[in-house]
Amino acid sequence: MLFSEVIGQENIKTQLLKAVQQNRIAHAQLFSGKQGVGKLPLALAYAQYLCCENRTDTDSCGTCPSCRKMVKLSHPDLHFVFPIVKVDKKTICDHFVGDFREAVLADPYMSVTDWLSKIADEKQGMIYTEESNEIIRKLNFKTYEAPYKIMIIWMPEKMHNTCANKLLKILEEP
Repeated sequence: MLFSEVIGQENIKTQLLKAVQQNRIAHAQLFSGKQGVGKLPLALAYAQYLCCENRTDTDSCGTCPSCRKMVKLSHPDLHFVFPIVKVDKKTICDHFVGDFREAVLADPYMSVTDWLSKIADEKQGMIYTEESNEIIRKLNFKTYEAPYKIMIIWMPEKMHNTCANKLLKILEEP
């Protein structure tokens, strides 16, 4: 997603662009706001901009191999964590990532209710404790193609307390 495709958020876009241009990219960022304001599209545009091979001062090129993969949400250095409904003890987000990509591509401004209705009828989703081990494992990988490895945690407020506590150390220390 390009920054130009994100509705509004002009001040935040400017701050993110300035941080990249000054090479002052934080190891973790929290995009906070009300439902529907475009936190996920903004995070996707920022991820694409960070990985773009031919970025300009205002946006990613949208045509390089990295951008083409980002548009499909299939870049090997882009990882997602999101609320799921547990099927068994070993269920993690990777089991639903295809459905999640499809849902985000259809509507990047979707709500968690819309997402959960696609994967489970009338069940409450959560980011379970087992996911923290997967997050740590993925963040320990070397980057594959891009200069940065990106983990987008959508709806972190749905994270189980144990999972959040396990990740706290990573967020505190770059």
